[in-house]
Amino acid sequence: MNKRIRFTIIFSTPDFPYQEVLDWLSPKLGELFAGACCHAIDGVWSKDGDQNKAQYKKGEIEKGMKILLSVTSDKQEQSKQQIKEIFQDLKKELGLHISWIHLEQEEIEANHFYLPPC
Repeated sequence: MNKRIRFTIIFSTPDFPYQEVLDWLSPKLGELFAGACCHAIDGVWSKDGDQNKAQYKKGEIEKGMKILLSVTSDKQEQSKQQIKEIFQDLKKELGLHISWIHLEQEEIEANHFYLPPC
């Protein structure tokens, strides 16, 4: 078994340019993490969602992206810092109005299977 830490990264912006963001992120995700899975999403967010309340303001829909990537346990802290740096650069270079990055982490077991040619 190959223990890993899976990061799920979710972010969105008004008028989200998915393909431009994917093109910008792809080389960096490959270089730093050996790869990732990226998905277009519709996010629903309340403006006061960062607070702990019984009820929140009505949700607003924004287009965004969900990224799944995994790292070995010994690289989790370094990877979190790299993720923060990547998104700060993304925000600046593409002029995106990103305020929040949602980052989850969980321990997983990873396996890879090679399928030889038929």
